[in-house]
Amino acid sequence: MMRTITLQISSAVLIFLNCMTWAIADNPTGVWKGEWRSGSTGHHGPMRANIQPKADGSYQAKFTGRFALVIPFAYRVNLQPSYDGYGNRILTAEKPLGPLMGSYRMSAQAVGNGLHGNFQAAGDNGTIRMNRIR
Repeated sequence: MMRTITLQISSAVLIFLNCMTWAIADNPTGVWKGEWRSGSTGHHGPMRANIQPKADGSYQAKFTGRFALVIPFAYRVNLQPSYDGYGNRILTAEKPLGPLMGSYRMSAQAVGNGLHGNFQAAGDNGTIRMNRIR
């Protein structure tokens, strides 16, 4: 049971991180590297994202990383772009995780070569911080 919850939380973190790495100013396309950090538990780990544009104006993101230092995760998610009241592009994603875990939600913004965002999943919340490497 605990391992299932841990894997579901790491999947949620991955989704969040994937989504967060797609909000770069005018063009979030590229490869990103950084970390995710839980605000609830303090857990954290490395994360990478590869974000590519789709024909419909959204982005396909693939996130990879580690949870608890040794548990790998990989996740694909569609990032939906929108704009806030200041004209900043915000990338958002939401994904159901099942009846016990609820939904994963993330929101991120890219400024220059940095991607920063927040996530919520299964009673957890946290941040992602990444830098563009390509």
